[in-house]
Amino acid sequence: MLTTILISQHSHFESLAQAWLLSGAKAFIVRGSDNTPVASWPPHADATTATLVEDIKVGRVKIGELCVVGSDRISDHVRLQVEAELIASLIQITSNLRDVTTKLIDTQDHLIAMYDLTESTRKEVDLNEVLKLLVLETVRLIRSEAAFMMVQQPDEPWVIHQFSEQALDFEMLEYLLDTVQKTDRYCLLTEQDAESQPFSFRNLLLLPIRLHDSTRAVLGLVDKVGGDFLFPDIKLARAIADHASARIENVLLYRNKLQQAKMQTEMELAQRVQKELLPQQMPLVSGIDFWASSRPALQVGGDFYDFLELDERPFTFMVGDISGKGMSAAILMAMTRTVMRSNVYDTVLQTPAIVVGRSNEHLYDDFTEVSMFATVFIGQYKPCTQELIYANAGHSPVIYCPIGGKARLLEADGTAMGILPTSFSEDQKLDFALGDVLVVATDGLSEAYNVEEEMFGYDRLLTLVETLITRPAQEIAEELYQAVNTFSEGTAQYDDQTVMVIKRVAV
Repeated sequence: MLTTILISQHSHFESLAQAWLLSGAKAFIVRGSDNTPVASWPPHADATTATLVEDIKVGRVKIGELCVVGSDRISDHVRLQVEAELIASLIQITSNLRDVTTKLIDTQDHLIAMYDLTESTRKEVDLNEVLKLLVLETVRLIRSEAAFMMVQQPDEPWVIHQFSEQALDFEMLEYLLDTVQKTDRYCLLTEQDAESQPFSFRNLLLLPIRLHDSTRAVLGLVDKVGGDFLFPDIKLARAIADHASARIENVLLYRNKLQQAKMQTEMELAQRVQKELLPQQMPLVSGIDFWASSRPALQVGGDFYDFLELDERPFTFMVGDISGKGMSAAILMAMTRTVMRSNVYDTVLQTPAIVVGRSNEHLYDDFTEVSMFATVFIGQYKPCTQELIYANAGHSPVIYCPIGGKARLLEADGTAMGILPTSFSEDQKLDFALGDVLVVATDGLSEAYNVEEEMFGYDRLLTLVETLITRPAQEIAEELYQAVNTFSEGTAQYDDQTVMVIKRVAV
């Protein structure tokens, strides 16, 4: 092979040799695996005086050497090594090309057949149409009297196409599929085997179509025209089965990607709708510094916050947390927010406890139906009395921190909405003095975990609120988020996170 390469690429070897001679070497020699010189520049140079020698290896087999006389610099050694590797690669490529050429010649008819098969199916993305075309082309290429192809997917109807005068029933096709799947190789049945089958044939060739996961498929050819299925027929049928595998995989992948794209589009739309449901601007309330934001764990979530500024009514705000995550929680979030807003608008005398109670009555059956619930905190600030009235239906954490005092949790006095048909939450009063801070968050913050599986917890939140009490409401919220993010760095956000901060400020 080395001699062949020298002959076919003589000009390139000549260039390599001249480059060495111009750089100061006295000779450039190519030797065979038996150390016999194959070519040298200048002619008849003595390889025994070589100062640099590098093996030419294809894989682990030495097929020759490159020798340089009169040069022994380190850079020259690296150069010679690279040239030897390039020549080895050239030899390997030439050898591969020869093998490929031989195989191409041997399988020319099959390649033409497969090209026709590819052309007939390449534009189809419907599985039924793909099977139909594959079966028709198989019958034409292998010249069988009948053929069938079937695909079985988990939890989906079978996809079957037959080209036959005697259509096989479902039970028979399933039996043939099981037969070939057990061996995972082609199965050739003869006329003698037909005696034990419920349909007649002279010869029957079955081939498994290998697909991913638990999807199963089979190609069957019935009765070779003019004789028996011989080895060339089996070889071509196996190539068709492999092609069918790729085409079916592509169709299934296309269908799955189409479904995923549709779901992704729907999720993005749901995310956009849910985002629009939350207030886009913070309210301007005399004597109150207010900030709220929400960060879903998934594209959509079950947390929500809201506020209402109504004439001649207290400033009303609320935070809710629907059990669970994702689309189901998002749907119930929208329902809960809508019902609670409606009850706030209902009459002038609506207190937080009344809103919670009526909302629970309206939503109880829906929550029970899907085995879900919602924790809710709703508050009202009355500037004339500087009081904050609130009701807490199973919601936590809610933190109140008076100026100059200790932060404490405002615990719930009633169950979450959807747990019981009647709410037991009552109105609670809080004197909201200048500088006091109320933080209403969801448990996505307090129940965040770090890489050591340690929970952030209430104590850290209480301490943080105490240290941040002099900051504006937005900074307090952002610092709480940052602290939780730093604590849980390296872990995925497990639950939706929402923070609302209400701070009493000077008018």
